[in-house]
Amino acid sequence: MDRITRKSLKEDRFTAEVTQSVEYLTEHRRQSIIYGGVAVAVLVIGLGIYFYWQHHSSAAHAELAQALAVDRAPVSDEQTPGRLGFKTEAEKNSKALAAFQTVVKDFPRSKEADIANYYIGVIYYRMDKTAEAQRQLEKVTAGGDADAAGLARLTLGEIYAAQGRLDDARKIYDYLIQHPTDMVPKSEAQLALVRALRASHPEEARKLLLDLIKTPGPASAAAGNLLRDLGQS
Repeated sequence: MDRITRKSLKEDRFTAEVTQSVEYLTEHRRQSIIYGGVAVAVLVIGLGIYFYWQHHSSAAHAELAQALAVDRAPVSDEQTPGRLGFKTEAEKNSKALAAFQTVVKDFPRSKEADIANYYIGVIYYRMDKTAEAQRQLEKVTAGGDADAAGLARLTLGEIYAAQGRLDDARKIYDYLIQHPTDMVPKSEAQLALVRALRASHPEEARKLLLDLIKTPGPASAAAGNLLRDLGQS
């Protein structure tokens, strides 16, 4: 597998998804508190349950945020006092894996656990444990959270495409196009399909890009860049 392709798959996409995950979880927590407050106002007997659930949600969110911070920490020989960082990628992967596994252990039936399970699959792949990564990501696709499942499918599709399993990748992307989520909108799945197709099916990829350029938003700019790259290949 091309090393540059692996680096892009393992780092650039996952960094973007970290930001999306934190933003989504923050909004989710705020909505939960609002709805919980309404329940307390309507039914006083639910007060104790609400405060317990709110605390549980806050703790799960905080623990996931800590795990994400470990996963995003820089790797460098020069460590800055007071700033989280690691000297080797192997050390970082080990610490991040343990942090996400703790989230799953402490909050096994939460949205945060579903997202943590997704990142466990990502880390396995970074560690070149491809079989474990695929099993983990496939497990996430069968989980209860649609956003985590969508991210897992998107990453599985990219892994399959990198392995030359184009038919398997296409099935996943077609599913995501038909079943978009907040984390993986239709345009993102279409762009991923284009990346998988551009080497072996350039004309089909070009047609998809020409349609995507007409789509308002960041997908249009990304499609334009891919179209220029396709023209230069």
